[in-house]
Amino acid sequence: MTLPVIRLIIEMKVEDAPYFRLNVGKMFYGRYEHKIDAKGRLQIPIALRECDRETTPSDKVTYYRNFIMLKGSGNCLSLVPTDEFFKTAREFKPEYDAKGVVNFSRRLFPNIFEVQLDNQGRIIIPKHLREFAGLEDKVLVLGVGSWVEIWNEELYERACANSEIDYDEIADLFFSNLGRKKFGEKANEPAD
Repeated sequence: MTLPVIRLIIEMKVEDAPYFRLNVGKMFYGRYEHKIDAKGRLQIPIALRECDRETTPSDKVTYYRNFIMLKGSGNCLSLVPTDEFFKTAREFKPEYDAKGVVNFSRRLFPNIFEVQLDNQGRIIIPKHLREFAGLEDKVLVLGVGSWVEIWNEELYERACANSEIDYDEIADLFFSNLGRKKFGEKANEPAD
């Protein structure tokens, strides 16, 4: 079952269907093991390409085809739907001094690549980004909410083990918010 977060509905004309509604802001989730071929191509799992299940009059499934690929946090690569990335980039106002913002921009923007899925749902990962993330043959493709991450499995496991985040503490907050919503209380506020 897909649990999308709907923020905006855009109607677009496409060739095989009169119109479809693109769910911008879908939540990506799941862990998938895939392989990169000798040409640097990686197939993106179909569940992570899906925009919306009930999008056309004939209930065809539509898919994201365009993503922004960039260096993620840690040693991973991130994929963000193109529209969502540029919207976030325009709204991003970091609380750093001007020099810090300029240095961040110099590291971020030169490492952004627009990628389009081919007919088999594959993207090409540039060699320098494969090297940055330590991607060789087998990789993890993870849905992490608003974006997708591509990891070397060993580096991912190490990053999780070395994380200073207490998963259980944050999970308790998450699940308590789910419970509050179920019973009509406001999320993120202490219960009485």
